Amino acid sequence: MAATFEERAPDARSDARDLLEPTGRRPRRAWTRYRLWETATPYLFVAPVLVVVGVFVYWPLIYSIYLSFFDWNFVAPVKEFVGFDNCLRLADDPRFHRALWGTLIYILALVPAQVLLPLGLALLLWPIRRSRAQAVYRATLFSPTVISFSVAALLWLWIFNPLQGILNKALFDFGFAKVNWLSNPNTAIWCVIVVSIWKTIGFNLLLYLAALEAVPNDYIEAASLDGATDWQLFRLIRFPLITPTFFFVLVTTIISVNDEVFGAINVMTDGGPFDRSSNIVYYLYEQGFRMFQIGSASAVSLLIFAGTAILTWVQFRFVERHVHYG
Repeated sequence: MAATFEERAPDARSDARDLLEPTGRRPRRAWTRYRLWETATPYLFVAPVLVVVGVFVYWPLIYSIYLSFFDWNFVAPVKEFVGFDNCLRLADDPRFHRALWGTLIYILALVPAQVLLPLGLALLLWPIRRSRAQAVYRATLFSPTVISFSVAALLWLWIFNPLQGILNKALFDFGFAKVNWLSNPNTAIWCVIVVSIWKTIGFNLLLYLAALEAVPNDYIEAASLDGATDWQLFRLIRFPLITPTFFFVLVTTIISVNDEVFGAINVMTDGGPFDRSSNIVYYLYEQGFRMFQIGSASAVSLLIFAGTAILTWVQFRFVERHVHYG
């Protein structure tokens, strides 16, 4: 008599299980090794990058935190633990106060200049984008970007020379008195700012030109047919569509503004006169590599890191919401 369905069901389920699941110890172990290898493969690809970032980014940061609690001069065999004294000494150091004031001046002067001035130049060059003249202007404005800050500083050091500099010669020819640009406490920091603007403006200009090129021309033509003015085209169409580039330029400029002027300060003014052209990055360099106060320099580096992180967070928290992606 044929078996009923209920009697045959356990055997059918057993056969299906044998087909779907690997049998024996060797196939199951091979399947496990395959899954482990498949899971680990992406991490193996990124491992070299993680090692480089860990060694050259995170380990120096951790070691700087460690050194900020010690008094050490690079060569002493023993590091003296001082706790938070390195940070407390900074609060009483007038040179540190002048460096902070110089840092604030660099930020207030260079951030608008390096963010807004290239945007204005890009808008001026945009109408002649199909002309050969724009290529000439673009190459002329971008060429300072490819040279180092030290070379740019040496060039401007000759321009600002009080005796043979072409700037003073031009002033003298027009009847003005010669100015000792780099030795005057009121003009030294502005000379560094001019060099920094001249050196970095070309790169941001190309970014803005590329962003303007990506704006769909259909939007511009439709708005022009509706009677929109040039200002309305920029304010309501072009600028909202290039806000991702604007935000990128703003963030990177604020992060790097004080690092970029280090070369010009070191070559042109050496932080002087009377620390009037110094900033917090140059103060760190002097503490660490001239006075060999490694603990104090590490404390300054942590302040720079914290300040940069806070400014970046503020931008992503309050400025990015106005960025139009897509």
